[in-house]
Amino acid sequence: MDAVMPNPALPRLRVAVMAMGLLMLLGCTAPPPDPAPKVLTADEAAARTVVPLTRPIALDKAGQVVDVEFELPPAGADIAPQLLIGVRVAGDEEAADKALWLLNGYDLMAKVRLYRTDGADAAPLSLTRYDAVSRKRVPLDANGLVPQAIAISPASGPLQAAGLVSPALNYGSLGLAFLPEAKPGHYRLSIELPEDRPELKNMNVELLIGYMGRSK
Repeated sequence: MDAVMPNPALPRLRVAVMAMGLLMLLGCTAPPPDPAPKVLTADEAAARTVVPLTRPIALDKAGQVVDVEFELPPAGADIAPQLLIGVRVAGDEEAADKALWLLNGYDLMAKVRLYRTDGADAAPLSLTRYDAVSRKRVPLDANGLVPQAIAISPASGPLQAAGLVSPALNYGSLGLAFLPEAKPGHYRLSIELPEDRPELKNMNVELLIGYMGRSK
């Protein structure tokens, strides 16, 4: 009677089948992807006191339109330690573009003052703005006057992670002032408008404070 010779391919086949089974098992137990951040309601966003943050503001009447205290955390990865103070408009694409054009076309002016409230110095911090003539950043004058806003946005990642960006809306941002080399801590921001701007009434505008992204 002929002897039955073992098939040398069988052990290799068993190993391959076991490996495939292990891979399938690992695939089944892999953690699910992180869910998208919850978009904050208007009330939740208004109650937020940690940067990045937004606040509804009105731009049609002269006087103080912002007086808010906030906590500035350390800048994270790919985030520049430069703080942007500005405004944001939201809506469908056409409405956001129109509002942004209106704000920029009418040379939005403001007096911006930022204070560090967890230190002994009560003087306003040194802020900068973008000068359209020299095309560079210059210090704000003694009154904190910003004669014109510029189209610029802070880093988008922290805004999305904080729930301050809705996928159903388009956004446009304007920068008023910058705090270079921003350090973590507690701050107070004051913004005043030097004149009435009735043409800016009923606009969907928010204060926007956020870190800038690093240049690639």
